[in-house]
Amino acid sequence: KSSTALFAIDEGPQEIAVTINTTLTDDKIKNLFAWVKCAFDDGGGDKDDVYAYYYNNIELAIAAVFGDNLPSDSLPTKLLEMALKKEGLLEQYQQKEAIVEDEEWEEACVGDVIGRRDREQASLGAMGAAQWSGQWMTRPHSLLLVQNYTNVDDWIKPLKRKRRETLKRAGREAQNFTIITKPIRGGHPAPHSSYAHFRCVVQHEVRLLSKMYGASTNAFVNALAEAISRYIGTTRMAGVIQEYRDVSTNKVIGFAHEVSKGRTTRGQWFYCDDYAAKHYVWFHSVLDLVRRAIEDDRIDVVDLGPSGSDAFTDLKAQYGFEAVVDWPAVADYSGDFLYEEDQNEDELGDDMIRMIEKLVERQAARDKRRKSD
Repeated sequence: KSSTALFAIDEGPQEIAVTINTTLTDDKIKNLFAWVKCAFDDGGGDKDDVYAYYYNNIELAIAAVFGDNLPSDSLPTKLLEMALKKEGLLEQYQQKEAIVEDEEWEEACVGDVIGRRDREQASLGAMGAAQWSGQWMTRPHSLLLVQNYTNVDDWIKPLKRKRRETLKRAGREAQNFTIITKPIRGGHPAPHSSYAHFRCVVQHEVRLLSKMYGASTNAFVNALAEAISRYIGTTRMAGVIQEYRDVSTNKVIGFAHEVSKGRTTRGQWFYCDDYAAKHYVWFHSVLDLVRRAIEDDRIDVVDLGPSGSDAFTDLKAQYGFEAVVDWPAVADYSGDFLYEEDQNEDELGDDMIRMIEKLVERQAARDKRRKSD
């Protein structure tokens, strides 16, 4: 525990030094998710809901859920209690009882209903569109060319022995989990906009930042803020979810978010809980992504994107993914987003939008060539 100054409001602004308890439990993650659901809901369209605005404040959320010394009449506490009341969790919270597991509540998809085009637009920033559209340079992407592979063994055989053994171990671990492919459909909530998936994102970010910066209050708070932001972001994007569940409990233990465009498939996001981190789930997700890319005639390149650290870039390189500065020259993103048949309903003006997008891409390509000449 340590103190962090956060700003709260209670009958007028006042500054409260909040003691943050960095113990992460499922109950606290559920409380945090109840808050996030209110952010999704945004007051349910009620213009008279004076509290809806505050649920977008991540600092207030963290203070409310993990603060040990907040006054009972402080704004964060009141906001949390209102959020818990909506979920039927307030009585257990007030009596400090463990929250009873409820599979229906934990797996209900509560994300915004977003159309295909808006999901595609929301995906572009994380995919690195700023670089391929000529706006600015992004970080190097880790790429694997698969067009000359006939099967996944062609990729595995040249790897060093230790890497081959890791992938073999990942294959053996697959008996401990099931994998479900869940397309993200335009006009529907994202299939990973549930508490079950949020729990994975939170545990993943807290574990990752603790390893990178050491166990500290600042790392913990930053990880929670990052988790909330990333979770909301991934549920607004296009693509497909590869969902991992534990065989014995059927709980979601991780998920990979993939997006395909042009002749490239992108491993956009990956999050897993502490159990999955010890059972090679990330390695299995990469193995499965490469296998499917090789089998898909539409795909030439697997892109694992930029890395948060040099160590992770090096790890990807050990599996054949080369960090490329001018990655759009290798990974072709110039075509349409790729979907399975009937994944999305047609939207008004689709044909016109596609034509305009292609014209814009061609113009950007011409401008880029002129600059290089």
